[in-house]
Amino acid sequence: MRKPMKRKLYAMIALFTALLSLNGYAKADEATITKTFDLNQPGTLNASSSGGGIVVQSHNEATVVIQAYVRKSGRLLSPSDDDLKEILEDFDLDFSKSGSVITAVVKRKSRMNFWNNVGISLTITVPREMSCNVSSSGGGLKIYGVEGTHEFSSSGGGVELANVSGTTEAKSSGGGVKATNQNGDVRLSSSGGGVSVDGADGRVYARSSGGGVHLKNIHGEAEASSSGGGVTVSGEASAVKAKSSGGSVKVDISGLTKELYLESSGGGVDAVIHGGEKLGMDLDLHSDHVHIELSNFSGKSEKNKVEGTMNGGGIPVHMHASGGNVNVTYGD
Repeated sequence: MRKPMKRKLYAMIALFTALLSLNGYAKADEATITKTFDLNQPGTLNASSSGGGIVVQSHNEATVVIQAYVRKSGRLLSPSDDDLKEILEDFDLDFSKSGSVITAVVKRKSRMNFWNNVGISLTITVPREMSCNVSSSGGGLKIYGVEGTHEFSSSGGGVELANVSGTTEAKSSGGGVKATNQNGDVRLSSSGGGVSVDGADGRVYARSSGGGVHLKNIHGEAEASSSGGGVTVSGEASAVKAKSSGGSVKVDISGLTKELYLESSGGGVDAVIHGGEKLGMDLDLHSDHVHIELSNFSGKSEKNKVEGTMNGGGIPVHMHASGGNVNVTYGD
């Protein structure tokens, strides 16, 4: 009886610790360099690094805190380390403020520095209302809890977003792109991995040539495409466009009012349209085998295609599969 209780207790402790870490409250190693700027109004952060990854997180204070972590051969250098001055001579650093614009730039002076096992990563803590332009060629990006207009890019690792609000664009050629609890229109793209979204309120555009695209808990409109894997979309979506040349396309949606456009040349197409039997739809379905229950239908229905209207027509529903079947159901 005690073992399950102990496992549950340990799981709760681990979850609590993880939440503290996500919000920046867990104790961290001492930064090598720290700069603090007052900011009493919504501002803009321009940050870039060729020396390491960047973390941006928010707090409820009117300050911006830039923490630089200098590492040599995996060892974190303290502010008084004897090697620090020599290492910093190989970098251009700009931590500054101009009006409401904060700049945090780490730039290697020479590509030869990559062989010295030296890197500088940044953790930047900002007020929640902060538009962010952040890029890295030396590591990945992690962005938590900011609100504004954002552009994120990485060629040195993946991009991870959580609780970000506003209009957001994020792309990576060094890894995948992941967004959780996104509020506002978002455009995500990756040539280095997959793209995933868990929770979004707004328009979602997601594209990957390095892996699959997986969108769930969507509330709005979604457009997804992949040449590196399959595509899945679920949630409450008024319109969905999904295409894959690397796998199957699967959707499970409610609230369809505008358009459903699904294509796969790498697998089949499976669609669950909740309440679909009551919708007015203009059907254009093509594959080796088309499976759909038709009601109040007018048009042509054959083994490999269905063209016509249900319930008088209205919503364009296009599904084509050259690598599998088309299957349509209406859920519970």
